Amino acid sequence: MGETPAVTYNLRLALLGPLRGWSGGEALDLGPGRLQALLAVLALRANQVVSADELVELVWSDAPPSTGAKIVPPYVYRLRKLLPEDVVTRGRDGYSLRLDPEALDLSRFEQLVTAGQSARQDGELDTAAARLSEALAQFHGEPLSGLAGHYLAVQRHRLTERRLKVLAERIDLDLDRGRSADLVPELVELVDEDPLREQFAGQLMLAYWRSGRSSEALETYGRVRRELVDQLGVEPGPYLREIHQRILHNEAPRPAVRDELPYDGSTFVGRERELGEVVTALSPTSTGLPVVAIDGMAGVGKTALAVRAARRLADVYTDGRLFIDLHGYTPGREPVPPAEALDRLLRTLGVTPDRIPADLEERAALWRSELAGRRVLIVLDNAPDGTAVGPLLAGSPTCGVLVTSRRQLTELDATARVALDVLDPRAAEELLTAMVGPEQAADSDAAAAVVGYCGYLPLAIRVAGSRLRHRPSWTVEHLSSRLGAQDRRLAELSTASGGVSPAFALSYEHLSADEQRLFRLLGQVTAQDVEPYAAAAVAEVEPTTAEDLLERLVDANLLLELRSGRFQFHDLLRQYARSLGEPETDTTERLADYYLHAAAEAGAAIFGTRMTEIPSPAMATLPSLETPADGLAWGDAEGTNVLATLRRTDALGLDEATWRLGLAIATYFYQRARPDEMDEALELALGAARRDPADNGEAEARVLLSVGSLGRYRQGAEQSLRPLREALDRLPPTGDLVLRGRLLAALGYTQAKVSPDDEALRFLQEALEVARRVGNASLESRVLAYIGVTHGDRLEFADALAAYEDGLRLAKKAGDDGVQPEVLNGIGECLLELDRVDEALDVLTTARTLGVERGADYSLIYSLAFLSTAYSRHGRWTEAQEVAREALRLAMDSGSRQSELNARLRLAQTLLAYGDPEQARPHFVRALDLALDEGQESVIGAAAAGLADCDRSA
Repeated sequence: MGETPAVTYNLRLALLGPLRGWSGGEALDLGPGRLQALLAVLALRANQVVSADELVELVWSDAPPSTGAKIVPPYVYRLRKLLPEDVVTRGRDGYSLRLDPEALDLSRFEQLVTAGQSARQDGELDTAAARLSEALAQFHGEPLSGLAGHYLAVQRHRLTERRLKVLAERIDLDLDRGRSADLVPELVELVDEDPLREQFAGQLMLAYWRSGRSSEALETYGRVRRELVDQLGVEPGPYLREIHQRILHNEAPRPAVRDELPYDGSTFVGRERELGEVVTALSPTSTGLPVVAIDGMAGVGKTALAVRAARRLADVYTDGRLFIDLHGYTPGREPVPPAEALDRLLRTLGVTPDRIPADLEERAALWRSELAGRRVLIVLDNAPDGTAVGPLLAGSPTCGVLVTSRRQLTELDATARVALDVLDPRAAEELLTAMVGPEQAADSDAAAAVVGYCGYLPLAIRVAGSRLRHRPSWTVEHLSSRLGAQDRRLAELSTASGGVSPAFALSYEHLSADEQRLFRLLGQVTAQDVEPYAAAAVAEVEPTTAEDLLERLVDANLLLELRSGRFQFHDLLRQYARSLGEPETDTTERLADYYLHAAAEAGAAIFGTRMTEIPSPAMATLPSLETPADGLAWGDAEGTNVLATLRRTDALGLDEATWRLGLAIATYFYQRARPDEMDEALELALGAARRDPADNGEAEARVLLSVGSLGRYRQGAEQSLRPLREALDRLPPTGDLVLRGRLLAALGYTQAKVSPDDEALRFLQEALEVARRVGNASLESRVLAYIGVTHGDRLEFADALAAYEDGLRLAKKAGDDGVQPEVLNGIGECLLELDRVDEALDVLTTARTLGVERGADYSLIYSLAFLSTAYSRHGRWTEAQEVAREALRLAMDSGSRQSELNARLRLAQTLLAYGDPEQARPHFVRALDLALDEGQESVIGAAAAGLADCDRSA
């Protein structure tokens, strides 16, 4: 292994304000804004390699350059001229800024914060306050101020929130150190700047009160409460209310029984089922303590449900309802330690401070003793995890405990769990109407759109409703149009101190680095859901690791697992994850590569042969797809996701990935008779192949071959000849011989469906020669099958049977299971025409079984249609009609005119032979119309003869 290059000590950078830099003691000119943005991005990822594509995404997201990544080298060149030598390096994978951690103010800030928090834990309050003050002194204005770009805007917001959190910690330390009077001027300014940030308001109230200024403390509470009610429609939280009560009572002893439940609002809708579950589960029993855990994503209404349930249980828990916010996810606050929570709860029960032991276990024992025999409900709100809750549980079965958390508290031994989801659409509209009034919400379509844009998330609906209620000139239609802009939706649903984005940010901050990275990466995925293999490909980890990370995101209620092993976002969480700035192109390339190789493996499992050529090995681990059922199940689960990814690769200009992936998934869509998705995949593939600068015509020929071959069943043979002939023209003379053989075979077969003449046979004979020249037995078997089709359409059934049987023998030899159902259908048809009905019945039964196994709807249609004739010949009329009608149903679902033609003709012939000409007639008429459109003379004659027989039987 090579040595890591030494970082540069001759450069210092400041990001916590306007971008500044120094070399030695000399200030540097860092150039214009875009050049500074480039430097800032590299500094935020100091000593990491950043690719050119990533730099374009991160630096130029507000104005993407038409030249793409080509814009990066000249900017890097200019940056190097402004900085000390060898600071910016370039490697094979991108660029890196070599910087000592001590040379970046952001690194110094975090080091000082860590030191301060450590000192606080050790009880060294003066040292802790000094370290945090030093950390805050690193800021000299708004972080990264004046720099453009979405990524830097996100970082600016993150760093600003980080500063406020540390500032609140330092103020808490100053309060604990008795410096209340000194804090008042600073806190007055902070509350004036942001009156909705309850922590600073509470700290100001404490500073006033402890300085002997109780009236000003109470006045602060009233002013902040009015702001909260007017702007957000909510009452102050428990933290602020507790301080208010302490001031009012001047620390008077609390009564032993209290009702501490907060105001639960006037708009509680859509939760009657969940409310009933919680109330029932909290009914005291003689067997043990009822413990109910409510979990759900940020803003889903966990606290509201818990408080409403607790109020409904007032007659059950007559000795008190206690409420404590554990601050697991509160801006600017660390979670409440169990010892501190127990101290407050014991004081609530009237225990004097001198009786409360210092040891955590002794405190918990005293807590359980004080509750013994009482009927008390304890609501533990906003728990960070199960370990924080354990010491707070009562012991008496006469009590109850109700816990809320954003995490699934799997480690908590709960007697009941409620996973709270978003509201249903009707309840969501009821909530909006309750907030803004029926007149403003009168337009039901616009109201439905608003709550839909909110993802039916109560917090988002409340923010949207509050904006509408406080803007009389707005209509619900206007609000709907504002929320309809997806790139602005999160901003519309957030406020300076609350709303959707800040709530999501708190959950995100509690994740580990690996969990955060996967969360950001998944935000760039346009698929509806992902499974562990796809997530592993995106994150460049093993599937087992990806699955563990996915499950942990589910535990944190940042992902949904609606089906086992399938993970997806709530819409607003997806937008939030996308806003965090992970480069999209790299993520999409990795996902497309995985889908390409997995689709190829699925195709090989379904068809028994590789349908798609892939030049390079997979970059990620692939699932095991060995049987046709495996391949079909993978396609059924992932087909829609692959198509969504295909649309994204096309939009991002990833041409080679687009045409290869489009080809790979189109064969699955064909096999499953999903023609609209097949057409879209091929249309995207063809456009990309034509744009791909690396293509010499061969890629375009491959796509056109699939367009003509797979589309033949929908658009008819004559229409399919054009793309096939164009494909042959586009294929270079020195192009792939196997591809040439496949093109000639497709042309011959399609020409035979238009007219089974000598020209069709010439194409097929040439294809046969190519297949034998390259030694491709699979291709040879398919050509022989097409020759069999051509002879059959010429009514030369003995020759057709010989060709089919040769093709079947070669297919088995080559292990090409995919072609066998179609070849067996051809053999069965020939045997029927040669009046060898028993043999035909055996062959067609085998064909049907293979078609069912491989999900081959098109070949299955023909197997069933031919079987109807075989059953008719044996007088098995019920079976004959059943399989004929099933064949027609499948044909109609597939949208294939050719399949419908064959199925209708066979059904009509069966009904006529059974003696029901009236039912047979409309099917003969439709078959004749289709045959005339297709120009198939043999079928025209059969349908016309059938109609004549119907007339004679009438």
